[in-house]
Amino acid sequence: MTPFQRVVRDPLVHFLLAGGLLFAAFAMLHPADNTGGAEGKTIVVDKPGLMALMQYRSAAFQPKYFEARFAALTPKDRQALIDGYVQEEALVREARALGLDQGDYVIRRRLVQKMMYLMDDAATATFAPTDADLQRYFQSHRDAYRAPATVTFTHVFLDNEVAHPGGARKAAEAVQRTLELKQAGFADAPAYGDRFAYLQNYVERTPDFVGSQFGQGFAADIARLQPSSRWQGPIRSDYGWHLVLLTERKASAAPSFASVKEQVKDDLLRDTVSGYRRKAIADLVGRFQVRLVNLPKPPPGQAAPAVEDDGD
Repeated sequence: MTPFQRVVRDPLVHFLLAGGLLFAAFAMLHPADNTGGAEGKTIVVDKPGLMALMQYRSAAFQPKYFEARFAALTPKDRQALIDGYVQEEALVREARALGLDQGDYVIRRRLVQKMMYLMDDAATATFAPTDADLQRYFQSHRDAYRAPATVTFTHVFLDNEVAHPGGARKAAEAVQRTLELKQAGFADAPAYGDRFAYLQNYVERTPDFVGSQFGQGFAADIARLQPSSRWQGPIRSDYGWHLVLLTERKASAAPSFASVKEQVKDDLLRDTVSGYRRKAIADLVGRFQVRLVNLPKPPPGQAAPAVEDDGD
């Protein structure tokens, strides 16, 4: 790769170019007014300024999209946008005149957010993965797209907190005999047992979901059952005893690339933007010299930071 190609591909170069364009646009939209001070007493309202306001409010910098949105504004909405712009500009100028922008951490964080928006926008603008790129990402993250194992069952619940003759387990055993005698099916479960705090039917639910509602011990017992037309149990949960009609078990399965292609593209974009941001920030920080002043020395055995220290 030539030096020119390395420069062209450097995220920091993209970021600085985007920042330069934004600075130039700001200077054009907010010219100095000679009627009094750097900003004066005149607030200039024009289309580029209003579009910039719309984009900042939406935290999205897409000129063509906002051009169409601006053109579609009703007279009432356009006047409301103008009023908002004027009010904001007046408040900002007065705050600056009072020195309220000095040493304000909220303003510092807002500036950092704007820089992040610029970085993310620059990364998104250059994002154009090929099918081969998406396939490679899919192959290296296959486990993330696997469909989890699931079970489908219904249950009849006997509550430990209800006074059953002989206890909840004995009551569950008696109900099980009734269910078998009457050949009760999936839809018949609500007619038996006590009211459960959660669901009656669990259709294609993951072990984690089952465990979150019944307890991990119950989920482990369900994992050992095989689908059957008979009521199985009683199985103990955190709340009592259950008779279970397990009708289906699905193993974890890997999806086809085509079925998750759009999700893969979204995930690759997320990772690309995140990587771009990390590199741009690292390159930007690398342009500065960091000097520590009057900070305690690190504990023995802990590596010292690779910066100058003016401390004692």
